[in-house]
Amino acid sequence: MARRPRARSAGPPAWVPDADRLLGAAARRIRVVGSSTPVNLVEELARLAAAWRRGGGELPRFTYAPAQDHGDLRRAMDAAAERLAGQGELGVVYAGRALELAAEAAICEAAGGAGCWAAARRRYAARDAFDEQADALAATWVEQGAGAAAGEEERVRSDDARSPWSLVSRMRREIGARRLPLRVVITDIAPLAATGDGVIQVARGRMLTRDDVERTVLHEIEGHAAPSLRAAALPLGIFAIGTANGGDDQEGWALARERAAGYLIGARRVELGLRHLAARSVERGAGFVETARLLEARGARSTADALRIAARVHRGGGLAREVVYLPALLRVEAMLEEQPALGEVLSSGRVSVGAAASLASWARVS
Repeated sequence: MARRPRARSAGPPAWVPDADRLLGAAARRIRVVGSSTPVNLVEELARLAAAWRRGGGELPRFTYAPAQDHGDLRRAMDAAAERLAGQGELGVVYAGRALELAAEAAICEAAGGAGCWAAARRRYAARDAFDEQADALAATWVEQGAGAAAGEEERVRSDDARSPWSLVSRMRREIGARRLPLRVVITDIAPLAATGDGVIQVARGRMLTRDDVERTVLHEIEGHAAPSLRAAALPLGIFAIGTANGGDDQEGWALARERAAGYLIGARRVELGLRHLAARSVERGAGFVETARLLEARGARSTADALRIAARVHRGGGLAREVVYLPALLRVEAMLEEQPALGEVLSSGRVSVGAAASLASWARVS
């Protein structure tokens, strides 16, 4: 039976402002993807591609920024979680995020080292039956796309500001049309785009089709930027800070927006399926070469693509956070089918499906 959202009280409980400040400061310090991304990613992928063309089997020589000591933060989050768990249903939501921040801090401390794999497996552990369903979905998508020829559609560089159809131009135009307080910057990143505080990053020098561009604009703005901006206007900081698993399910929300708009097809589905299979291989303890070979065998368009995806899931020493994307998509779609009204909550910040009902009465501006 679906849970009915609780009625909203007159204002946030007295403990909320302090909790928002404490967890918000911790969340700003923790950058899982940033700390786990090699500083020489672009150059090393180019070197690997050349080496594999000559014979294959070359291991990456990734380097990382020095890891930070987050011991004080982890202890503070553990203590906060113990206090907050006694503050009723809302306190349990805050406590869950505090524990997740401690787990993410451990990943940042271990990034680039032998401990990253174990820390990441604690943070990105399987949650429910949707994980198994996602395995079957990924296998189906990859199998359906196996052997498909690359399309001949005209492509444009992602960072070509002279073209009105490039990703940077479309992103800037959409942001302007919506009057969003965001900047667009071009940078060297693994994904096509990424949303941060007040900025959307666009990958440099990637050749994209019109559908690639439109899908990415939709994904970043509807899936990430708009929820973040709405969260900033809400009375509880947890919408912006994120609930436990809120970042994961926001990715599912963004993918659900793609699917509803008809963009989750063709090469995009194959890419997501391959990322999922690659991340599962990391979970099982596969090395970089084994993952890359798996991707080549399962339908990666080229060795360079196989190396790119392998580098993505092995970053940091085995982050493999891509394992949460497809389960999150299925989880979000199932929730929207059963309780469509909770879509307003998921579109209001980094909120997990599990926390949506608890936060529903707060997902409106006072």
